[in-house]
Amino acid sequence: MTDATKPALGLSVGATTLTAVTWDRTVTRKPVITLPGLMLGGFVDRVGDPVGIVAPDGSVHPGETLLADALRALAYAATAGRPLPTAITHPGHWRPGAVEALRRALRRIPEWAADEALLIADTAAAATALQADPGLPTRGVVALCDFGGSGTSITLLDAAAGYRPIAPAVRHLDFSGDLIDQGLLAHVLAELSAGGPLDVTGTAAIGSLTRLRADCRAAKERLSTVTVTAVHADLPGFRGDVRLTRAELDDTVQRSLADLVAAVQDSMSRAGVRPADLAAVASIGGGAVIPVITTTLSEHLRVPVITTTRPAATAAIGAALRVTRGPADDNATAVPVLLVAANPGWSGPALAWSEAADVPDLASPVREPAPVVGARPVLDFEPEPVAPVDDALPWYRRPLSVVAAALLVIFAAGAGTFVAVRNDSSTAVPAAPAPSIRTIPEAAPTDEAGPPPAQAAVVETRAVQAPPRTVVQAPDPVTRTQVVQAPPVTETTTVVTTEVSTPPPVTETATVTPSPTEQAPLIPRIPPIPTIPGLPEFFPQPQGSG
Repeated sequence: MTDATKPALGLSVGATTLTAVTWDRTVTRKPVITLPGLMLGGFVDRVGDPVGIVAPDGSVHPGETLLADALRALAYAATAGRPLPTAITHPGHWRPGAVEALRRALRRIPEWAADEALLIADTAAAATALQADPGLPTRGVVALCDFGGSGTSITLLDAAAGYRPIAPAVRHLDFSGDLIDQGLLAHVLAELSAGGPLDVTGTAAIGSLTRLRADCRAAKERLSTVTVTAVHADLPGFRGDVRLTRAELDDTVQRSLADLVAAVQDSMSRAGVRPADLAAVASIGGGAVIPVITTTLSEHLRVPVITTTRPAATAAIGAALRVTRGPADDNATAVPVLLVAANPGWSGPALAWSEAADVPDLASPVREPAPVVGARPVLDFEPEPVAPVDDALPWYRRPLSVVAAALLVIFAAGAGTFVAVRNDSSTAVPAAPAPSIRTIPEAAPTDEAGPPPAQAAVVETRAVQAPPRTVVQAPDPVTRTQVVQAPPVTETTTVVTTEVSTPPPVTETATVTPSPTEQAPLIPRIPPIPTIPGLPEFFPQPQGSG
C-alpha cells in the first residue's frame, strides 16, 4: 500500500488539453511537441494509427511516441523534475489497440521504465474523483458526460457494481469546445458586419481571425462565471471591443445541446436503461462549467447534475487518487491534499481527514458540500406533490360516493318504469256480468178458436261502450210465423274505465205470447246500428217490413 502522505502525480490525456495534478499544483498544456526546428500537433487522435505523422522535414513519427514524449515533458513541469508515482488516464472511447500502443510507448520512457505508470481510463478516474467530492449515488445508473474540445463522450456507469461501464462509451462529435468557439466567432463577425462592411477573406485577416477565435474561447470561459464580457477584435477595417452576453452564448449552443440530450437518451435506450433507472448525470471536462449545459441536462433528464469546481481536472485528480491509494486501496486520507491542490476554491477541512482514525466511505461523504465557485451548483428535484387523501373530501365529492349515487338513481328510474308499465297493462274495464239466455213463459190463450199462439223472440243487444240497448222480438220459425216488433227498450249504462275493450255482443232472448185482443202494430223501420271503430259488423242492417 502506498503511504498516504506520499505525493503522487496524475496525468490526463485529452484531444485538445493535457492536464497534470500534484498535491500542490495543476498544470495544463496543449498537445503540441517541439522537436529541433519542428512543431508537431494533432497526435492524440493518431495514437495506434499504423501510419505515422509526417513532419514538414519529411520525417515520420508515430502518434503514441509523440504523446509519450509530451506527457514526460508535462510531468517534469508539474513535479520540477522529481520522480513521483504516476497514473495516466486515456480517453474512455479509445480502442484496445490504441491503449496498448500507448502502454508500449510509455515503457520506453526512462522515468517510467522501472516504475511503470498506471494507465487507466478517464471514466474510472473521474468516478474515483467524484466519489471523493462531491459524492455519487450508490444505486442506479450514472451518466458520465465528458465535454472535451473535440467532442463529448457519454458513458453509463452502474453504481451498485463499483461504477463499472454498462456499455462502451459513445462519442458525440456534434457538441465540443471547438464548435462552441467557432459559433461564438461567427456571432461576433455577424455583429461586426452589421455595423459596416468587413473583409475577412483576405490573407491579411488570417492572423487576426486566429487571435479573435482565441479571444472568443477566453470569453466563453469567463461567461461561465459572469453574465457580460467583451471580446477584443483587431481586424482590417475594425478595431475595438465587442460586447458578449451569456444569453448570446446560450443561443449559440442551444441547438447542438438539444442533439446532445437526444444522444444521451439514445445511449440509455440502446443499453436497456430506463429513465427511472437513471440516478444522476456527472459532468466533467472543460465544457461542464457552462451553466446552460447543467440546466439543460437537468431539465430534460429530470435528475441531479453532479460536477466539481474544476471539472477539466477531474480525470487527473482521480488518477492521482488511484495511484496514491494503490490499485486496490480505498483509503481516502490523501483525498483532501489533492482536492485542495486541484480545486483552489475547495474549503474542506484537509487536516481533519488526515488525522481521523475512522474514515467514512467516500461514496457518501458526511461533510456538507462546499460552495461551488467555478461551476453550476448541483440541482436536485423535489418529489411530485401527492394528491389529497380521499377521506379529506366531503362524501358527495368522493368518486366512490358519486358512482354509488349514480347507480342508485339509475336503479330507481328502472324500477319506476317497470311498475308504471305493469300497472298500465293490468288496468282493464270491469267485465259485465255474464250474459244469460232466459225464456219467459206466457199464459196460454183462453180462446181455443183463436189463432195459434205466436212466439216471439226478444233479442237484447248490449255493448260495453253503453250505446242504447234495443230489444228485438223475432218470431220462432213455425208453420205460421208472425214477427212482432216489441216496443223498443232503451237502457243506458255509464261506465268509466281507463282502457276500453270490446267483449263479444251479449244476446238475451225472451219468448212473449201476445194476447188475442192485441193487434200487431206496424213494425217501424229500425234505425241502423252505429258502427264502432275498429270492430267488424256482426249484424247486417235490418230491413223494415209492413
